[in-house]
Amino acid sequence: MNQETLYQTIDRIFRVLKVLREQYKTIDTWAETRQLMDDTVDIYIALKTNPSIEEDTKFQDYIRKSAIELTSCTDYIYYFIIKMEHTLDSTFYSNEWIGICWQRSAVEAIKEMYQNTCLEEYFDDLDTEEVDDFIKEKGEYEGYIPQAQIPIGIPSSHWWWWYPNTTTKVEADKK
Repeated sequence: MNQETLYQTIDRIFRVLKVLREQYKTIDTWAETRQLMDDTVDIYIALKTNPSIEEDTKFQDYIRKSAIELTSCTDYIYYFIIKMEHTLDSTFYSNEWIGICWQRSAVEAIKEMYQNTCLEEYFDDLDTEEVDDFIKEKGEYEGYIPQAQIPIGIPSSHWWWWYPNTTTKVEADKK
């Protein structure tokens, strides 16, 4: 992600947060929440592939300001996790598994990117143990994504991308 795209994504996240905060009674909050979470993963992956982004002043301001904004939007993130669980409890027809992996990475991205911010106190409520159990159960027969389809920059700690395999590409390369 180049700097211009990063800044556009940051600006879009702030617009989405404003909409969620001010227009929640009149909009489709699920669509806005999905946009927020998708953009969060995009920024997270950019950070993983280009760690110098953390030194960018606009990015630092974004983390600080968006953490404050997100404290009033945690219900949307909780609902995002619940929707994941419902999806995992349904029949998959196409690329739902990739969607689940992306969504699960979005939750993890929030936890990782917002460590040591005012949002961190809400992390205990972002319990992913149950959804991880659902992922493991569903992944036994829906899992496995070819390495070429896993976004570059996804860390091996996001095990669901490789599930049901227990060895990630990074670990396999070390052998």
